Amino acid sequence: MIILKSEKKERMIRNQKYRNIRTRNKKINRINLMILAIGLLLLFLGQDILASVLIWAGVAIGMYTILSSIFAHRSKT
Repeated sequence: MIILKSEKKERMIRNQKYRNIRTRNKKINRINLMILAIGLLLLFLGQDILASVLIWAGVAIGMYTILSSIFAHRSKT
């Protein structure tokens, strides 16, 4: 009985960490979409250097959120 309670508690903690990471990543993705939109707008307006920096920053942030979501999902199970 005690073993089941400790396993359940560990599972609940893992799920809580997973939910926290997913919530954080959703917020980061919203900001990332704004960064990418500004980068594309600047590219359209002819500011190629600044637009390129913002677009690559957006890609890097996107990769970070995807990888952290994958690792969080793997640690949950």
